[in-house]
Amino acid sequence: MGFLSAFHKRSSSDRQQPVDRFATILSTYLHRLETKGGATQERVLTLIARSPASPAARALSVHAKGLEREQISVQIIFAKLAPTDLLIELATALNIMPSDGASSASTIRFIKSPGLLNAHEQLVLGVNTCWTGDMLRRSEEQRNGLDILEEEDPGSVRLAQFAFNAIWDIARPAPSRAFVIRRTTPMPVVAPIVAAAELAAAENNSAPIRRTLPAITRH
Repeated sequence: MGFLSAFHKRSSSDRQQPVDRFATILSTYLHRLETKGGATQERVLTLIARSPASPAARALSVHAKGLEREQISVQIIFAKLAPTDLLIELATALNIMPSDGASSASTIRFIKSPGLLNAHEQLVLGVNTCWTGDMLRRSEEQRNGLDILEEEDPGSVRLAQFAFNAIWDIARPAPSRAFVIRRTTPMPVVAPIVAAAELAAAENNSAPIRRTLPAITRH
């Protein structure tokens, strides 16, 4: 029996972890820094998430101003960069939108190697707090109930940091084109009678002119 098989499957009612839960974890982290202070290593946040739609990623947007105020260094690895609108929302909130063709390599990367999808979602806050979630490769319907929050546990945090750094070195920088929403321009609506007239005119202009000559016979 594998390690993850010991966890129960999520029911349809609790499959999506609420953003509020991660917002509370971040709020506690920021409050501790505000009241007690913290060294440079305590002001580092790393996240491995399935996509910008993951609750932990969306919670970063909620507390973006607090992260900036406390001068938190943020690094994120996504298994996929879509949905684009939530990626742009996060990058805008964290003030890391790429410009002039530059990438956001210093903050956001994404996984290209399928083998890395065996990694787990994780959020590390400073040197004392670490959250671990399910495998990146699992579909929402197949996710297990792995959900571990470890606080005041520097040993677990160090292991999570090693894992993050190893994946970060292999992951690809998020290209600037990933932050652009592509909209398809709809074709103009043309009335049927107008379209038919234009088609007839085009055929008259392009088709060769054929004239029937009278038959000539010899007597």
